[in-house]
Amino acid sequence: MRHTHADWIPGQDDHARTLSARGQDEARRLGSWLKKSGHLPHHALVSDSKRTYQSFAALKLTCAVDLVAQLYLAEPPSLRAAINAQCHNDCLLLLAHNPGIAELASILIQTPPAHVAFYTYPPGATLVLNWEPQDGSAQLIDFTTPADLAP
Repeated sequence: MRHTHADWIPGQDDHARTLSARGQDEARRLGSWLKKSGHLPHHALVSDSKRTYQSFAALKLTCAVDLVAQLYLAEPPSLRAAINAQCHNDCLLLLAHNPGIAELASILIQTPPAHVAFYTYPPGATLVLNWEPQDGSAQLIDFTTPADLAP
């Protein structure tokens, strides 16, 4: 999952950016979707930036969470290493940033979803996979964005 919409103030430290009111609402809707769809994670790895942690908090999930500094603006190899280290978890949520999260999504699946937003991976884009750590293969289960979910 990519973090939801964040505010941007000129000169503000990127790591300290906060979610906008829109981003709070998007994350709330994504959390409801995850629950209704049965895609509840057992554990979450979340970048330690303020906007990613706020996105996670607004999802209102009850799983354990680790804030991971290495996920901040991480590239696909670092994101994949974080996932690999958690292969003992049945269902893992990775909440991070573009472009790394979108690039990883493209690498992990052979056949992308028939959703035009997959290629732009907007804030809140959420890809659900059945991932096999033994061979690194992944099967697409679902993909959504906040724009797909009713307010």
